[in-house]
Amino acid sequence: MLIPPEEAELFFNLYPSLIGYVAGRSGGVEGIIDAQSFRSAPTNARAQARDHLLDNISLISDYIKENPDEFREKELGYITDWSGFIHNNFFIVRYLKNYTVFLIAGDSPKAYGVLGLTDEIEEMMPCPLPIYIKAVLLPWKGRIIWDGLFNFYNISFGGGIKRRFQESYRQAKAVGIITSLDPDWKPEKPKPAKKPKTPAIERFLKKKCPTSVAEFKQTYGDPNLEITGEEVRDYGIWSVEGTPSIEADHLMVYANIIRHKALYIYAHKGRITHISVTDPTEWYRGDFKPHEGQRLMT
Repeated sequence: MLIPPEEAELFFNLYPSLIGYVAGRSGGVEGIIDAQSFRSAPTNARAQARDHLLDNISLISDYIKENPDEFREKELGYITDWSGFIHNNFFIVRYLKNYTVFLIAGDSPKAYGVLGLTDEIEEMMPCPLPIYIKAVLLPWKGRIIWDGLFNFYNISFGGGIKRRFQESYRQAKAVGIITSLDPDWKPEKPKPAKKPKTPAIERFLKKKCPTSVAEFKQTYGDPNLEITGEEVRDYGIWSVEGTPSIEADHLMVYANIIRHKALYIYAHKGRITHISVTDPTEWYRGDFKPHEGQRLMT
């Protein structure tokens, strides 16, 4: 996910201005002395100038006082926030809908939800996940962005290490994905997993389902469809070996007990043995046409 284009444009006005200022105060870093020279410099030179800023973060206050490019007070506030940057080695472990997950592994793993600028982070990565990089994370309007200048470590990971990443990510996710570097921000408590809904047939059976055909009819009335004798075998459950899986000589179908379901009651010698449900089906004449190359069995 990316920050809005107008925000990315603002970032690319502020960030080069700050880096160029700090580099210029040091007599030039890799030929970078201001915002314009930063923008035109090769990527490795821009990364070195950025690192010089991180090593001299105290110069942000000087930049704010001088305000060489005459930014508004609100815009200068975004630059002030950058003193809360994180420069570290990360494992990129997930591309999610709302952010990319940067993981710091260890005894107390942390996972950061990071937004891209003008290009999706996934599109900038040279290989599949997990990916090991060194990058800078910056606070931006209550969210976390990166500056797009990163060192990629060309390392492949075996299955054991990948499982360790998965466990570290699980632990970090349990605490909460960090989506802001604001000092007062706290991660949302993970929502407990929803308890799977009990199937309707299970709820029905727990209500002391009648065990005999006579008792069932007395409780629920006559069925919508009733079949007895050998014909029941056509509606039963069969194994792939060609033998019936249940023994039944009586079938009753009820369409008014479980909502939106047809209830099939199988019985043998008057005792109910099996129950199943299906969705009600409306059949049309066209449904009985065989597929090409096949014929209907009679």
